[in-house]
Amino acid sequence: MKKLIWKIIIAVVLAVAAVFFLFPVDIGKEMRIPNKNNSPVEISESFQYTQRIEQINGNIQRVNILEVNTKDKRIEILPVLAHDSIFGFEKTSSMAERKKATAAINGGFFYSYGQPSGFTVIDGKLLCTAPELTNRPVFLMNQNRELKMLDLNVQVTVSIGRTKLKVDGVNRSPKEHEIIVFTPKYGLTTRVNGRDTFNLIAENQIISDFASSNVEVNIPRTGLILTATGNRIKDIKSLTKYKGENIYFDYQTTPACGKIVQGLEGGFWVVKAGNKVVKTREKWVGLTTNREPRTIVGLKDKYTAVFMTVDGRQPGYSIGLTGEELADYLLSLGIRDALMLDGGASTTMVVEGKIVNRPSYRGRERMVGGAVVIKFDK
Repeated sequence: MKKLIWKIIIAVVLAVAAVFFLFPVDIGKEMRIPNKNNSPVEISESFQYTQRIEQINGNIQRVNILEVNTKDKRIEILPVLAHDSIFGFEKTSSMAERKKATAAINGGFFYSYGQPSGFTVIDGKLLCTAPELTNRPVFLMNQNRELKMLDLNVQVTVSIGRTKLKVDGVNRSPKEHEIIVFTPKYGLTTRVNGRDTFNLIAENQIISDFASSNVEVNIPRTGLILTATGNRIKDIKSLTKYKGENIYFDYQTTPACGKIVQGLEGGFWVVKAGNKVVKTREKWVGLTTNREPRTIVGLKDKYTAVFMTVDGRQPGYSIGLTGEELADYLLSLGIRDALMLDGGASTTMVVEGKIVNRPSYRGRERMVGGAVVIKFDK
């Protein structure tokens, strides 16, 4: 009899544990900032957090919103790479803690091994570009703390004395007939193997060597490498006479938007200039007609940014939004421009050290390639 009772107790415990594991309990009262009746919590007069329960087209949606005004110089918006490197994965909460941030959301889309999808500027430095340099949908802040959302064309050049050379990208794998700038943020080597390359090597902004190779080349810890493939090899070879000279790389954008202090490429537009522009199918997510978890960055005006997560894939709790539903919702909040960031299981928001949404994969936070953090100097 005692054995039977113990078997029943163990079975009940395992059943309860399975329920919690497969269907995470709503721990909002314990883990979330209190926020009843969709009313905002003021972190400051220029920094607000709101948690909303909405019903959209008959479906319950859980929405978390951060709204910040960059006129307040205590506020800093900062893209972050996982482990501060082009490659790698890290939790959004870990990046927020590491940067001592008040809040954070998961960042843009990323390729294999965590490489950002495209144009990334952190603290005024261009760290990464997309395979194409035209028509990049970018969220940015300039030196006047103005926020912009633009389709940018990017032109990267290297300068040696009066000589300027067009470059095809920064910290990404070169295609055929390209020159790519590699910096220490990319890692220890160029990761280019099995292809003929010609490489300009610079340390402390001084050209130190040139090397032909068909394997990866070490990147100086305090320098850069220009790696050329195909018919662009001749362009780097023409620079061998400049050994010992200073070298710099820089970029310009069209349209010009001042000095970019922080910049992050989004996956695609959702609303633009107050209009719905999301397409039925988009590169990074496929069909947008599915209801999914979403992560969004939007602008109300040139100083007011909105960071939003919509939970999804959790019937009865939050089902998620289609692209069109999301666009309508953003416009209803007065958001005139918005870019989609990485959604799905990646969707995460952290406020004051706590995950305030419920990630879609069993409530577990996913490792991602980067984040956007908001720091507030109280």
